[in-house]
Amino acid sequence: MAAAAAAEAGPEEPSASFQRYLTRLGALRPLPSPDCESGRRTELHLLFDQLICENCGPVGAAPGPSPQDVCALLVQACRLVPLNQEHLVSKVCQLIHHLLNRFQVRRSG
Repeated sequence: MAAAAAAEAGPEEPSASFQRYLTRLGALRPLPSPDCESGRRTELHLLFDQLICENCGPVGAAPGPSPQDVCALLVQACRLVPLNQEHLVSKVCQLIHHLLNRFQVRRSG
């Protein structure tokens, strides 16, 4: 029902879509033990895939997220990925490359 209402309301603003992902990642915390990794690994895979595939700006007229928001999302993503999970490490590297290029985030200074 909510999905139908969202579809009728039209496309979501790109920065709002990005904020939703930032909030979802921000709600996750690093796992205390490797025993809990299976569900988290799947959740992170899906979330990273969605972020890579999501068309959340800046292509088009609507502004994309701020460089600070892009960096905050990437920092949180890196914190959540255990280094012993090679596929997730590769996926987060792909995400870094994709978001930095898509939103033209540049180092200041």
